[in-house]
Amino acid sequence: MKKVIIVVLIVIAIVAVIAVTSRKPTPNEKIYVAVEGEGKIAVVDAEKRAVIKTIDLGVTHEGGLLAFMPHNVQVAPDGKTVWVTANAGMHQDHGAFLINRARANGGEGAEPDQVIVIDPGTDFIINRIELSPGLHLAHVALTPDSATAYVTAQTEGAIYKIDAKTYKVLKKIEAPKGSEPHGLRIDPRGQTAYIALLKGKGIGFLDTIFDTLAVGNLKGQAVQVGVTPNGAFTFASLYDTKELALFSAESKLVKYIELGESAKGPIQMYPTPDSKFIYLADQGYYFGKPAGSLVYKIDLDAVSVVKEIKAGQGPHGVVVSKDGKFVYVTNLLSGDLSIIDTSTDMEIAKIPVGIEPNGVSIWSKTNGGTP
Repeated sequence: MKKVIIVVLIVIAIVAVIAVTSRKPTPNEKIYVAVEGEGKIAVVDAEKRAVIKTIDLGVTHEGGLLAFMPHNVQVAPDGKTVWVTANAGMHQDHGAFLINRARANGGEGAEPDQVIVIDPGTDFIINRIELSPGLHLAHVALTPDSATAYVTAQTEGAIYKIDAKTYKVLKKIEAPKGSEPHGLRIDPRGQTAYIALLKGKGIGFLDTIFDTLAVGNLKGQAVQVGVTPNGAFTFASLYDTKELALFSAESKLVKYIELGESAKGPIQMYPTPDSKFIYLADQGYYFGKPAGSLVYKIDLDAVSVVKEIKAGQGPHGVVVSKDGKFVYVTNLLSGDLSIIDTSTDMEIAKIPVGIEPNGVSIWSKTNGGTP
């Protein structure tokens, strides 16, 4: 009997060793890409420059599969969660500029759009926060302490405030009627959420303590906003006027940086860690515009474009690595992720990720997530 027990224990030990040694090590840095056209998140190993996993956001529903199409993905600052804005049964109508016009399960009784939360340790979905049908959830951003998430609902014209620990909706904050809040970022101190008001042609300043919203007017349709890590500048991409609006925290003045004749329509942008440059994706394509293929490098001291970088077709989402060495750009129309080396400002690789990649964010084993 003792021999049998010993043999069993040895077998269990061998199986445990095999399980541990065969487990794939977690990459030091992962890039999360919202592949909107396929209803999935692509997980890219930054070192290997390859997709290592895809996370299907769909669920079984009434005998079939209900797709959830991710528009934006955001790693929490503490790196413990990954947040996704996902629209139920959505078919993207580009002519309507990011707004869902046709739903796979019809208009009546449509399923609620969701904010989906992923564990970056396992890359499994750990929570689904249901809101309401037809909101077109656009962007999500978290406060620096990763305690609170804010989500823009473009069609509804509202911003949702969510407890990032309990996953409970705390409040719905109304935006000006018809303003269509879209892009969203939070300042490094966590006191202000900046919101791109697409149809409102402005930028919203949401006080995260009192949840009050003030609005500043801009010249054009604001798609996305950003803020430098040092908090000195807030900026917004203006699609129709092909400019970057630059707001100085010190002077309280707005300057407009023209992108030039080559521009087709800027979408997302991201600052470098040293707060000296901004990389801006010029997608075009919406509203019948020709598709772009450039990423603009903007010098904040010179307040001008200093480099035009060739990427893929329809560059959309942008993120800069925490060490500032690489820029990652999703290309909506060519279905890939461009990697730009900031030492040369040239594209050094393209990684196929799927149909219509949109938002992008970085997770780091040592430094948490991109803000």
